[in-house]
Amino acid sequence: MKIKRTMILGIIVTLILSVISKFLATFLPQLGAESIAMLLGIILGNTVFTNKRFAPGMKWAEKYPIEIGIALLGLTVTFKTIENLGINGIAFILIQMFLTIAVVLFMGERLFKVSSESAMLMGAGNAVCGSSAIAAVAPVIGADDDQRRTTVATVSLTGVLLLLVLPLLGPHLIGHNNVLLGALVGGTVQSVGQVVGTAALINPTVVTYATIFKMLRIIMLTVVVLVFARMAQKKASNSKIMNQAKKFNVPWFIIVFVVFLLINSFLPLPHILTGSAKEIASFFGIVNLAGIGLNLKFKTIKDSGVRFLSYGFTTGVFQILLAVILIKVLF
Repeated sequence: MKIKRTMILGIIVTLILSVISKFLATFLPQLGAESIAMLLGIILGNTVFTNKRFAPGMKWAEKYPIEIGIALLGLTVTFKTIENLGINGIAFILIQMFLTIAVVLFMGERLFKVSSESAMLMGAGNAVCGSSAIAAVAPVIGADDDQRRTTVATVSLTGVLLLLVLPLLGPHLIGHNNVLLGALVGGTVQSVGQVVGTAALINPTVVTYATIFKMLRIIMLTVVVLVFARMAQKKASNSKIMNQAKKFNVPWFIIVFVVFLLINSFLPLPHILTGSAKEIASFFGIVNLAGIGLNLKFKTIKDSGVRFLSYGFTTGVFQILLAVILIKVLF
């Protein structure tokens, strides 16, 4: 989308907040830059930056940089990533993701009575990679901005909760095996930054294993987007939506993600390229959360707050229990 003059002020504010959050994360690694950006964004967006002149740029910043970030993630993973996990590791992630999505959709429809779009966003965000997955799924299922922002906030706050709890609970639940602790963290925590932050609170070796497990979830992002797109098509109830569904095209950033993954798998790319891609993708993830926080109004949180927070908390508890059971069975 072309940047208009009316957007510049809001974009600058969002970028400054993102940089500040990244700096603050060096002092608060337990939270991570993404969570700091979202929390500060919610506070500032409802107090300091309430003037409508900021809105166009903030809305742009929360939607479009993350698409570039998702595309660049393809340069951070390879098919070797999958091979390193072994058959049991791959089975663990695939079963964990499938059952997380299935149970989250069931709870959304039967227990928490949220819209099907919100349930799908919650499923994608928790099963794959937090706000990046939500950003990828939202346009293909026709989710509106409030649904997207609310689910991102819920999933991110659930990730913060897991970040604080897993380093304490993990060793008691599955022992001190670094591979298994990496599976627990990498298979449950939402964003890449939160995975690294959670694992770092255990020990550096767990960071390595947790990141590998997390990368397989990211590799599955394209599959999840396509599955939810098909589900949205089947749920379409009127001719206009059906016509839009039939015209569905895979988002450009998902195509680029797959192309980059293939290139990175079969060609030796310089470390400076893959490392830069990882840094840029990480920063755009922070920008995404900052923008979402700035655009997320207290009224939106209030309207769905208790229900969605309960939804997110229940999902987090389920993910931990499921991961522990699968680890006991598969490893």
